[in-house]
Amino acid sequence: MQSPIVILTHVVNPAVIDGFIPAARRLGHEVILVTDQGLAHRERLTEVRILECDVFNPLAILDLLTEQAIRPAALFSNSDHLQTAAAIVARALDLPAKDWQVCYRAKDKLRMRERLTSLSLPSVWSHQLQPGATPQTDWPYPLVIKPSQGVASLDVCRVDSQHELATLLAERASSVPLLLEQFMEGPLFTLETLGDGHDLVAIGGFDVGLSAPPHFIETDARWQGPVSLAWQQQALEQIRRFGVGLGVCHSEFILTAKGPVLVEINYRSIGDGREFLLDQLLPGGWFEPILRLHLGQPLPAITPSTRQALIRYLVAERSGLLLLAPTPPSLPGLSYTALCQQGDKLLLSHSNKDYLGVIYLQADTAEALKLLHQDAMTAIHWEIN
Repeated sequence: MQSPIVILTHVVNPAVIDGFIPAARRLGHEVILVTDQGLAHRERLTEVRILECDVFNPLAILDLLTEQAIRPAALFSNSDHLQTAAAIVARALDLPAKDWQVCYRAKDKLRMRERLTSLSLPSVWSHQLQPGATPQTDWPYPLVIKPSQGVASLDVCRVDSQHELATLLAERASSVPLLLEQFMEGPLFTLETLGDGHDLVAIGGFDVGLSAPPHFIETDARWQGPVSLAWQQQALEQIRRFGVGLGVCHSEFILTAKGPVLVEINYRSIGDGREFLLDQLLPGGWFEPILRLHLGQPLPAITPSTRQALIRYLVAERSGLLLLAPTPPSLPGLSYTALCQQGDKLLLSHSNKDYLGVIYLQADTAEALKLLHQDAMTAIHWEIN
């Protein structure tokens, strides 16, 4: 067995449990999981060495690895919150590492906007709103309000006026700063990239459907849709100039009338089940190539997928008791992951926490994919009391 791959993680993450850990083993490496939630991970993992420390503190991680005499072959994290800490630790151990400053600026949405402006890259008006601050009438409404830190899919909302913003702030009574951004009109698309620290390549992207305002729940994602295909190179150049390099990165853009503008940079793998779809679609898989980059291997030749693919998220429309859970039909090219079971109590969060399940669709042609999607959605039903 070769030197171990150390994976830093916070909450239990399916991509780590079912993707990266098996991939590391296939590459011949033991996995050591370092987390601040050991109990939750031990309930899911019985044959993985799990160590605990404050994973948000690079010095705590370094001290733990020193005390345990662990000399990793690679140090990796797929957590939004831990990219900066992981980059600092990897650099301290002379391992392949992301630029920690880029990680920090990508994670903090205000810092991201400031860096885009400093580099003369496309951006929008933004303002950090401190707790207790008063909304102004001359701000460029409509605005999107989101956490400055944290996951943008949670607690993100559109407001169309000073009155709406003041009402929302009174309801939330937030004790942390919030970020206001000018609302961008246009379709949402993603860019998925891999890099070895020297070269950065686009693997592809998704055209993403969203629920109606004021909330922004992703309802479907079309792999290599027309928007992401048309604007892939312009989007790639933006994140290259931002500083994205080593490893995997998932970025989101709005195609405005002036071209693509970054919504956010997630300097880790795409989630919400799409990472497992890519592992099936791409001839070289998804998880192993990412780990190889952190092992210091050069970027491999990327063979594109010829398959058509669509993900459809089944979103609860209200809170209540799930009397009838979705059960999709058995069709070639269709697979399904249930996220809720009959009898579950649902409480809407207006985020991806409201997903009842995820339908994965694959076909050889765009027309076949369209028909498969129609057949699937015609047959599927659920009931919430």
